[in-house]
Amino acid sequence: MSKTTSIIGNFLCIFRLDARDDSQESPVEWIDEKLLGKRVVFMRNENPAILMFNLVERDDENIYYCRADFKHTPTRNIKVNLTVTIPPEKVMIIDVNDSHIKDYKLGPFNEGTSVNITCEATGVPNVTWWLENTLLDKSMDYITIHSDDPYHFWHNITKMKVRNVLHIDKIERKSLNAVYTCQATNSQLMHPISSSITLDVNRK
Repeated sequence: MSKTTSIIGNFLCIFRLDARDDSQESPVEWIDEKLLGKRVVFMRNENPAILMFNLVERDDENIYYCRADFKHTPTRNIKVNLTVTIPPEKVMIIDVNDSHIKDYKLGPFNEGTSVNITCEATGVPNVTWWLENTLLDKSMDYITIHSDDPYHFWHNITKMKVRNVLHIDKIERKSLNAVYTCQATNSQLMHPISSSITLDVNRK
């Protein structure tokens, strides 16, 4: 096996195996443990060879390039896009001041007024508002959380939070004690997580 193989994430080399020196009993391996820890193993005896991630983390999501350099033949490259599905971590309903709503009760509001209720979730899920079994709102805004950590160079791709603002126009008397539920999900394989609030209304 007269070649060297490099696995490159975002143009940083994270793994290298050099088998070009026929005098060596085994190929020389190098892995960036500061970046990946000991979770990654290169299984060169498999056909084809496998770079295995144990206990995949959100920061592993990236585009990886495998480059094979040979002694006498052209270099070969292949690109793999690793997508990590992250379950929603939490759902929080907040008021206009971005504060958590205490006791999960919002109001009281006078009839005829309007109100915005914000639901915020982490993990890049789909965030929706429901009134019992009726879907009210599925619009979302994505907010990226940047990281200055140079060893998590794709952190800002997956570190995000999602907001869905429910606008209730002209609150009615029938809205008294109505329960509004925010759901967050990003996979059909998992149940959504949710949080609910009860609306308090002053009757005229």
